[in-house]
Amino acid sequence: MTYPQQPGYPSPYGQQPPGRQQNNLWLIGGSIIAILVVIMTVILVVVQSTQADDSADGGTDGGGDTSTEGEGDGGDDGGDDSDGGSDGGGSGSIELNAEACSAFDLSTFESAYGSYDPDETYTSATSSGGLPSVSCTFYNNDYTSVSIYITDWESADETIDWVKSDAEYYNSDGYTYTEWTEYGDAGGYYSQDYGTYTSTTLHVALGSLDVSITSLLYDDEDVEFEAAFEAWVDLVKQSDALFADYK
Repeated sequence: MTYPQQPGYPSPYGQQPPGRQQNNLWLIGGSIIAILVVIMTVILVVVQSTQADDSADGGTDGGGDTSTEGEGDGGDDGGDDSDGGSDGGGSGSIELNAEACSAFDLSTFESAYGSYDPDETYTSATSSGGLPSVSCTFYNNDYTSVSIYITDWESADETIDWVKSDAEYYNSDGYTYTEWTEYGDAGGYYSQDYGTYTSTTLHVALGSLDVSITSLLYDDEDVEFEAAFEAWVDLVKQSDALFADYK
């Protein structure tokens, strides 16, 4: 015997009644909205917190950088000024390169040789095995020149021995050698007469610095040996001050 299905009851395999389905949809929609509200609230809080941290960091970094740079630069500049003053001006700031030639004061040169032509100044710089050297040649208006050669050897003993060896080498025929020890660690000068002019070289050891000054004095020019020699000595003393850090 078959029983008819009672009205109002859903089939166990059918859909839920419309009223209950709508209630579930409202619950699901409300839950989604609530979750979105929470998420947006969390995001807003995080963003505000990040902006607050950035503002705080920016203020701290700005103040810190300003004070550090000011104190650092001031300290360094003060140290440089102190070094320059104690070394007699320029010591430690002059390197053995071609630009070093312009650091020499040529007042004594001009007193002995007359005005010099800066456009005719010859400069050259080399480095061998990490040991620098520089060559400067200054000319007067008659093209009479004074050349200074400066090399930084590895040790003061090596330089002194090299300078002292002049006494043996330049005591041969054609040269006149004279020891000169009024300045520096060792020194001497040697001359050779070529008839119309005389070539003279003053060679001095200043610690590890090897300073050699050569000049050709012509017989028909009004350049006195004593005045010229004073100019050479002045260049030696300037080299001692300008390149003191190499010694």
